Amino acid sequence: MAIAIRRREYDHHTEQVHAAGGTWVRDLILGLNDGLVASFAVTSGVAGAFAQPKIVVMAGLAEMLGGAVSMGLAAFISARSQMEFYQSEIEREREEIRRWPERERDEINAIYRAKGFSGELLDRIVGHITADPERWSNVMMREELGFAAESFDPPLKSGLIVGLSYLCGAAVPVIPYVFFAPGHFGVIASAIATIVVLFAVGAAKTVITSRSWWRSGLESMATGIAAAIVTYGAGRLFAAR
Repeated sequence: MAIAIRRREYDHHTEQVHAAGGTWVRDLILGLNDGLVASFAVTSGVAGAFAQPKIVVMAGLAEMLGGAVSMGLAAFISARSQMEFYQSEIEREREEIRRWPERERDEINAIYRAKGFSGELLDRIVGHITADPERWSNVMMREELGFAAESFDPPLKSGLIVGLSYLCGAAVPVIPYVFFAPGHFGVIASAIATIVVLFAVGAAKTVITSRSWWRSGLESMATGIAAAIVTYGAGRLFAAR
């Protein structure tokens, strides 16, 4: 029985679990969470200052579009900069291997000696790695600098995921004002919808963090509520002047 339980735990904790937490999931959660919080804060602040629902909707739409474009471009530039930095570093490693092969071979030797290899086995490992300049430079990047080419997402993909997910998240606080315009119904409906979705997004983050889903959900809720309270209060103060 104990063996079967351990086997199920092992099956659950395989690369499939790690693969589910790829960078695209990170980008998706980032965009959704930021869109929800930013849009909730903006619409709450404007609703606190102005009674006209059209103003709230217009402000929300402006934030949705501007935020989505800004976040998407920022993610694109960040991902491209990472790839460009990686390319510059691997070219530097290749140049060092070409100019100072003995020094670079000693570095490979030291890296694997520190991992516990020695004697003939260490010599074979070093010989195998340094026999191919491409493999040699990739190992140096991974072992010396901690970079791996497969860890980078295409910049366009990252930018689109962040931008579109931000747009979807930012739409949640705005839509209720379209259908519940009179009085404070729009504010209440927007708050309920946003808080529920914030909790869901926070709980979904545990796919890549392995934290308690309810605690993560409550933290995301608290972030959005705090931002909305501050901006709504500021809007009420502005309206009272």
